[in-house]
Amino acid sequence: MENQTCYEMLINNCDLKKGSILFNGHKITLHKFIKDINEFSLSLIELGFKKGDVLTIYLPTCPQAIVAFYACSKIGAIANIVHPLMPIDNLKENLKQTKSKALMFYDLLIKDQKQLANLNQILINCSISNYVVFRKGIYSLYVKIKTKACTKALKYSKLINHKTTQSPLNFLRVGGKGSDVVCTMHSGGTSGEPKIVKLSNNALNNLSVSLEKMYTRKERGTEFGLVALPMFHAYGLGVAVHTCLTNKYSLILAPKFLPKQINNYIRHHNVTFMAGVPIMFKKMIEHKNFYGKHLSKLQDLWCGGDVLNESFVEHFDTIMERFKAPARLMRGYGLTEVCSVCAVNTFENYKKYSCGKPIPNTTIQIWDEKDKPLKPNTIGEVVVNSPSVMEGYLDDLGYVVKDDKIWVKTGDLGYMDKEGFLFILDRKKRSIKINAINIFPSEIENLVKTHPDVDEACAVPYHYNEKTYIKLYVSLKIKEFNKEKIKRELFDLCFKNLIKYSWPRLIEIIDEMPRTSFGKVDYKKFEIL
Repeated sequence: MENQTCYEMLINNCDLKKGSILFNGHKITLHKFIKDINEFSLSLIELGFKKGDVLTIYLPTCPQAIVAFYACSKIGAIANIVHPLMPIDNLKENLKQTKSKALMFYDLLIKDQKQLANLNQILINCSISNYVVFRKGIYSLYVKIKTKACTKALKYSKLINHKTTQSPLNFLRVGGKGSDVVCTMHSGGTSGEPKIVKLSNNALNNLSVSLEKMYTRKERGTEFGLVALPMFHAYGLGVAVHTCLTNKYSLILAPKFLPKQINNYIRHHNVTFMAGVPIMFKKMIEHKNFYGKHLSKLQDLWCGGDVLNESFVEHFDTIMERFKAPARLMRGYGLTEVCSVCAVNTFENYKKYSCGKPIPNTTIQIWDEKDKPLKPNTIGEVVVNSPSVMEGYLDDLGYVVKDDKIWVKTGDLGYMDKEGFLFILDRKKRSIKINAINIFPSEIENLVKTHPDVDEACAVPYHYNEKTYIKLYVSLKIKEFNKEKIKRELFDLCFKNLIKYSWPRLIEIIDEMPRTSFGKVDYKKFEIL
């Protein structure tokens, strides 16, 4: 495995005979999919791509995005994967930072494609009609009506059609290496500053090898991994796409998270694995079509990316038990800088409130401010050593070397117990100091969410007369509840269970929490109010 490209790991480990990718109700065989990768690889070379050149993937989770990623891996290029709704001005800056050479975009998402003509990029137009059989003409007509086309853009459909008679596996020699940077992705940065992370083929491949040991299922090729996570995050690319494909899963791609649609995928297909964030699983169980005997197919459900309430885990697992599903909602922990997951609960190693134990080949420690490891049950900064560690940020290393090992400081505060289970308290940058005492917003939020009427909560600092206090934002399960009565109950709950510096001085009940592009509660929006 070592020093393979992601492309090589794909063709060596996917199930070419049984495997497939489902997209918009249409089936793409893996044989066809790999042929498209090879065709697109050749087109990139014909367009002048050389090793280290950058292709920006400005696409939702779709077949074209995955084809482009593996094509870059094959020829030694770099896939710069960005949010498909990133504003054009931000995109322009990103293209400049990464020295991008070409830009793939989704026609339906760009109303006026002519605005892309001034970005100094080779433009590649991707369309939903590229991978549909039925209603292809209708899709094409709809795009023509709704968008203004750019005549300078190349058609993706032509770039995957060289009409060769060669075998799809021998169509083009591999030019990349395992040690090459294969993609760049955006991260909040371990220090809180937005960064562009460089990930290698080896890092993503090592993630796949480590996580393979965590699955419970044994069948190959007939089972689906449901890709509800966006590909522009390491959790989506590393876990939901690359790890699944290289462990002989077929894939169902969901470009947009629509709970009813996700539930129908589980109902009608042999879905045994899904990775998601808390809000996804919460929205799924709010719809009636989630429930039924079809849930008994589910084997592995991983949840990370945001705080996961223990009461919700218990409620979700009760539903699984009711319908005789082997799966349980497994809380995990990770970050882009180590290709996403570095700890997760399993059936063999499970503890309530924890994020599980480190995945195989990964070491997690808790350090103090002088970079010294702390004893079990002592709070400090979480640091990770892993074969899936990044090559660094675009502008700096972003990691430290200690005892000849590379460590990533996560910026998260937590502790490990004597049995090696990881517990996350809060982001280091989120901790609030009041009278020299560290206050952890998640401690307040988790307490408040034990109230039966509270759906979500977000605690942030606010300043009055040069002093710092806590303000609490809360959303309710049913909006018609008596808000003033609930406020009084929440104040009382906090007064009885928290130290006085953690008591919220203000509580505001809102209809819905603001969210980041990844579905996390966007607490920064409250802090600037």
